[in-house]
This record gives sequence, C-alpha cells and structure tokens, in this order.
Amino acid sequence: MSSRWMVAIALLAALGAVTLVIGLRGASQATEEAAGTPPVDAYPAGFEPFAAPAVAGETLTGEAFDLVELRGTPVVLNFWASWCGPCRKEIPALAAFQAAHPDLAVVGVSYQDDPADALAFAEETGAAWPSVIDDGPIGSAFAVPGLPATFFIDAEGRVVGRILGEATEATLAQGAQALGDS
Repeated sequence: MSSRWMVAIALLAALGAVTLVIGLRGASQATEEAAGTPPVDAYPAGFEPFAAPAVAGETLTGEAFDLVELRGTPVVLNFWASWCGPCRKEIPALAAFQAAHPDLAVVGVSYQDDPADALAFAEETGAAWPSVIDDGPIGSAFAVPGLPATFFIDAEGRVVGRILGEATEATLAQGAQALGDS
C-alpha cells in the first residue's frame, strides 16, 4: 500500500474517532438531562405572562366545564391521554400535589383520546379532578407539543409556567412557586 493511501486511511480513521467521541459526548449529555428533573419553563425576564386560552367543554363524567368559572383560583392544567405511559406515571405526583395544595385547582384535559378509555384511565389511576374532553382545539390553543404537558395558570387567568413531559413532585413545587403558592 502506498504511503498516500496510508495517510488517507489514518486521516479518515482519526476523523471517524473524533466524530464518534463528539457524538457520544452529546448523547451522554442528552441522557443526563433526560434523567434529571425537567425544570418548569420559566419565561424570560421581562416576558409578560399570557392569557390562558379558553378551556371549556364536557368532562369525562358528562358535566359542563369552563375554566373562566375558576377565575380567582390558581389552576394546574394537565394534558394527558390514557395511552400515554408518562401520563400514568405522573398521576400519583399530581394527586399528592392536589392534596397538599387545596387552594389550587387541578384540571385535566383528556387530549385526543377515546372518552371511554380516558374515563377508565381516570378511575383506575385515581385522577379525581375534572378532566375536559379535547379532540384537539384546546391542546392546539396551548401549543401542546406532546404529552404529558402541564400549565400553571394564576388567579388572574394568565399562564405563568409549564412542564413539558412528566410532572414530578419537584416540578410541581416549582410551578406552585410560579403561582405564588409555596
């Protein structure tokens, strides 16, 4: 083999090794971030909270619901579906949060789910809060990128924080602080 070929092969091998190390380092960082507690998104300093979009419709139990009726009460609005594994995992944290914060309202949004499956899920997991049935418009209005997603709405009806992904006791506590409730 000529020396030119050997140099070319050595350079390609070095380039491949560098690419592999950079790729593994990035994957490792992403894994570490995913394993940690996802923070409640804090809006940038100076950003004004925005008015919560309308949340109205029928609950899983057939009752009429309108978020406007909760004006004056901070709300934790959780988007979920019966087929969502992380949604199932976060129910105990949401239930504990609700019990620890009786001054806050927890409201679910059964997002793009079969109502019968959603009702069975709520009963099975002990999700004792009202859940509004949503075929998509409510989730679209909140720009829900995936499930689960939790939004913190203050007493004036403004979205002041959110959790994208599974809510934990730690992230819910951060959200309570965003609502001014410690």
